[in-house]
Amino acid sequence: MIFFSRVRWLGGLFLLLLAGCMPNYFLLHPLKPAPGIYRESGFFDHGQLRVHWLARYPQGKDPLPAILVHPDRGSLSNDMEGICLDLARRGYFAAAAHYQRMENLEEENPLIPWRSPEDVLIALGHLQKNPRVDSSRIGVMGFSKGGILSLQIASQSPAVKAVVAYYPLADFDEWLDVSRYSFPKSLLFRWVRNQVVKASGAGSYEEARPKFRVMSPLNLADKIKAPVLLIHGEKDLTFPVEQTQRLCAKLQASGTRCDLKVVPGAGHVFNFKDKQKGQEAWDWTLRFFNEFLSPIPP
Repeated sequence: MIFFSRVRWLGGLFLLLLAGCMPNYFLLHPLKPAPGIYRESGFFDHGQLRVHWLARYPQGKDPLPAILVHPDRGSLSNDMEGICLDLARRGYFAAAAHYQRMENLEEENPLIPWRSPEDVLIALGHLQKNPRVDSSRIGVMGFSKGGILSLQIASQSPAVKAVVAYYPLADFDEWLDVSRYSFPKSLLFRWVRNQVVKASGAGSYEEARPKFRVMSPLNLADKIKAPVLLIHGEKDLTFPVEQTQRLCAKLQASGTRCDLKVVPGAGHVFNFKDKQKGQEAWDWTLRFFNEFLSPIPP
């Protein structure tokens, strides 16, 4: 009994790692008064999916290039407001979104809220319809789980013109393969796999496995045509950097531009913990989006 209690405790610790283990989402992007920058927030429902929305944008006559921001497992759209504010000051319409299932609104940020390929495009479609947005200049970005989603969106929509994904998981099937891990890590990953299967809505791992393969960015690389910037910590213990390296190589082999930045000594969600490393990564992010979306500073 004590042994299995320890396993549950380790599982909870692992989920903390997935969530980022007390990151500071405003480390580089504090909320400050911003004259001329507007804010909108709310939520809307689409089928069984609820989308929570927060946007920041500068006032202007012309439609703005836009960036859709997705948080990691441990944060919500409100936690991305500093990032959206920073982007708005630079001439972007920046919107953050996180998702809930209508069947269980008590869970604020489910691990896998999407049940169909169409689900992942709902927030993007909402952004495209906004009259303040230039729908020909849209980028997507995300952190960890949000980075995975950003790559999934880009694989489905030609409207996406640039992607920035921070420390995403590229291959679910490999990551959840318990046979790859020695004991006791294998036991921990069996527990993690069960949680991921449950979050997917499947009844078993074998039932969920085809869905995981479809969700994996590595298997979507041939469908991603927008240029991609991947940013990953060298010492990431949550999602291995080797997967991201393989993803970038596959994108390049398919003819898609992929820039990979591996941050020496950095772990998961490093940019919300280490100001110097985070600023360097943010500078890469801004240069990349500016190259492909061409904002005009307000």
